[in-house]
Amino acid sequence: MASQLEENLCCPICKDIFKEPVLLLCSHSFCKACWEQWWTKKPTRECPVCWKKSPSFDPPRNLNLKNLSEAFTEERDQSRSTDLCKLHSEKLKLFCLDHQQPVCVVCLHSNSHTNHRFSPIDEAAMDYKEGFRELLKPLKEKRELLNDIKGNFDQTAKDIDVQAQDTERQIKDEISMLQKILQKEGQARLAAVREEKKQKSQMIKRKSDALSKELAALSDTVRATELALSAEDLSFLHNYKPAFEKLNGFQLNDPQPIPGGLIDTAKHLNNLPFAIWDSIEKMIPNSRVVHPKTIPELPQRRTAQYVETSADRNALWSDVPPQDRLVSQWQRGTRFEDSTLPVRRLFSHRPPTSSGINLASFFR
Repeated sequence: MASQLEENLCCPICKDIFKEPVLLLCSHSFCKACWEQWWTKKPTRECPVCWKKSPSFDPPRNLNLKNLSEAFTEERDQSRSTDLCKLHSEKLKLFCLDHQQPVCVVCLHSNSHTNHRFSPIDEAAMDYKEGFRELLKPLKEKRELLNDIKGNFDQTAKDIDVQAQDTERQIKDEISMLQKILQKEGQARLAAVREEKKQKSQMIKRKSDALSKELAALSDTVRATELALSAEDLSFLHNYKPAFEKLNGFQLNDPQPIPGGLIDTAKHLNNLPFAIWDSIEKMIPNSRVVHPKTIPELPQRRTAQYVETSADRNALWSDVPPQDRLVSQWQRGTRFEDSTLPVRRLFSHRPPTSSGINLASFFR
């Protein structure tokens, strides 16, 4: 790749990197000095590559090519300088294990490296790269773990949405029979579910965002380390110290579990009819739902039946054993399930009250 780039940046005349390149009308470029020298030797101004005539003696400068050529030359010179010892201008072939730096053969016999241990550049790079790989393994494992946990966070966020929708549906089902009277109460409870969903979704988002930042930092460290490992041996050894300290000092806190992460379904749904009844009992007529068999005096009819109670309303129950006053047909409720809570069955029973008895409310 580098040789191909160098070839493209070479002047066709001098075969060296472009210096002050100029651009002819035929789109070929040459060093300015090369072009002027070439033209003075020719009777006509012809391109040395395609031989097309150029009407101008002073073609424009090719600034883009000039910048590319200068950048390539500078990078090439820097690369060559890093291969040589700064003290002796000899090629760096050894690595001092005590000073942990590349040295040349002359440095090997200098006083500053007396009794030091040395290793060939390629062997030293191989050993240190292996150490880097060992340090990289737990980071990759941690990244995989964090990705799994983040996936759980994302799934939990979806579950919260599903739970919230299901909870809203169940709440609406429970209050549908008293929709007009219970609208205000129902809206308040729906708002509570949505607020809890909002708070817990925000909590999940905060934790997920924090985890994303940790993942980003971890990924940056992994990428930087992998980039260092892919470098040439000498370049790697030149920069391994700061990279090693950064990698060795990288720390990540283990993610903490989320207490009560899901919607508290039981809080919103547990004994819901009782809770609603207690809050609105003063808003509705005092009535008692009874089974016809418990009051033989009532005629059997398919429509709603009401019985006005006397001052001694308990007389209606005088001939009915207490254990028979609440028969199975009176029990009405909804079964709620939560993935993290035991199954609960909620049944609503209406206690005897004054003013009247409604026989139709629950026999539909």
